[in-house]
Amino acid sequence: MSINNRKPVHLEYAGGKSPRQQIWEKIRSYQGKTFTRLYLIGDLPGTIAKDTTKTYVKSLVAAGYLEVREGPLYRLAKDNGVEAPRIRVDGSPVTQGRAQENLWRTLRTLAHPVTYLELAAMATTDEHPVAPSFARDYLGNLDKAGYLLQREGKKYQLKPAMNTGPRPPMVQRISQIYDPNLGKVVWSKGGDDE
Repeated sequence: MSINNRKPVHLEYAGGKSPRQQIWEKIRSYQGKTFTRLYLIGDLPGTIAKDTTKTYVKSLVAAGYLEVREGPLYRLAKDNGVEAPRIRVDGSPVTQGRAQENLWRTLRTLAHPVTYLELAAMATTDEHPVAPSFARDYLGNLDKAGYLLQREGKKYQLKPAMNTGPRPPMVQRISQIYDPNLGKVVWSKGGDDE
């Protein structure tokens, strides 16, 4: 376990979905009906901690995604779509990982090879700038995991077969890459590093 009591992502994402993603999908399945937190907890897989559900419901209320009715009953007030809202307990958005998300989304849309400098510039937004060094490291890790074609020296392009989905492959501190779209570790330093 890490310092904040969370499991490493490859252990936390059961079947490619985080507990928050599973909670969000269950809430969306109620399609505007009211529910209690206890009902929600009972309707979720037993692998999701009650405290996790309680905290995420509190976060969703603070961010305006859920409204509280009498009882207390909850109802979905704002549907964010398929992806679970990434929010803190106070309802503010989580920004950690945005650079990686921006790089992956940009890389998936490109039909031509780019350098890390070009990719960083294309993935940068006013709210979330992407440092060229971060883009270089992320491309290097994706290359190790077999996601990229290297062209024209130091230009890279995503292999069509490795466009695994909308969630960015995650570079973990334990020297491995986990792809939440596939629900598995796709590269590990101890595995096939040569």
